[in-house]
Amino acid sequence: MELLGAIFHFFADFFNAFVKPLAPHFIDKLGIDNKTFASFIALLGGITSIFQVFFGMYFDKIKRDGIYITVIVVLEVFLVSFLGIVKSAILFFSLVVVIRLLNSMFHPLGASFAGRRSKGKHVALFSVAGTLGAGIAPVFITFYQEKIGIEKLYFLTLFFIPVLLLLSLKIFSYEKPVEAKKLSFKGDIFKLWPIFLIVASRSFSMDIFHTYIPIYMNEVGKSLVVGGSILTFGMMFGVFTNFFGTIVLEKTNDKFTNTIGFVGMGIFGLLFVFVPNLWLKVVSFVLFDGFSFFTMSSNIVSAQKLLPNNKALASGISMGFSWAIGSFLSSGYAAIFGNNTIFMFLSASVFPLLTILIYNFGVKSK
Repeated sequence: MELLGAIFHFFADFFNAFVKPLAPHFIDKLGIDNKTFASFIALLGGITSIFQVFFGMYFDKIKRDGIYITVIVVLEVFLVSFLGIVKSAILFFSLVVVIRLLNSMFHPLGASFAGRRSKGKHVALFSVAGTLGAGIAPVFITFYQEKIGIEKLYFLTLFFIPVLLLLSLKIFSYEKPVEAKKLSFKGDIFKLWPIFLIVASRSFSMDIFHTYIPIYMNEVGKSLVVGGSILTFGMMFGVFTNFFGTIVLEKTNDKFTNTIGFVGMGIFGLLFVFVPNLWLKVVSFVLFDGFSFFTMSSNIVSAQKLLPNNKALASGISMGFSWAIGSFLSSGYAAIFGNNTIFMFLSASVFPLLTILIYNFGVKSK
């Protein structure tokens, strides 16, 4: 059943990832500037992700995971159909809020389902499936926009909803044993502080790069498909590094794994900024993304091990709350500096290097 949880994660993140690659289209269609779009998308992502903590607390107490997984993902896919129809910025951002909220609701539930047998490879498979879905989405949706048009997204969503309902037959009746216990902040939740620092920092940097890559490519005269394809290349490389990071974690420890990931992010992010050749920049971004995903599954595994009886909450904090804080930071940062694209990339490259220094020398992990 863990495989089905991973498949649902693929579809949830595939459809959720349609907005950023189409940033130039929405900016033009809705009459807004780069700074406004980037800061609002980051802010919306942060607001909806922060609710993962509360969703995690709730889902640790319920048994029928299969029903919730099915309803949440099917509803998300259905609402994505309307992205191509809305014509006002307010309606567009409102729709994105609801879609992101459903996606955030799914993540702690799905990660808890994936980790029900406490095997790191199952959590890694779950995370990799989401990365794969989000990685394919940019090139797919930009090509779809060019050839068909996103106003006809319902062709796609109405095809996949029956597929999801058919897949759900095997997990619909699943019930888990409820083992959640009452937690104290200092004794339990504060154990996740080092993971929070790492994930929030990674979120800040990844959010900036993933938002601004399509915008930058548009600024240098490349098409939407090129921008979407570059995002896909980075995330597809991240599929492999994501799983590999968990293997490294199991053979070493948290600090070694996170140090590799963050030093790699910093180095290749800086190369993206300073190399003059456009295609060397593309290679640098792909490597940046690979190192970003290197620590993704490993930190979820670490969080669930620290709170073994509250896996949904642990996942919600490590994936949702921490990610939300990073999104809030990038949103505020974009609101101030967001029209200077290269400076945004530079900041997102330096930040991981500063974070890993604090993590290794200023944070005492438990």
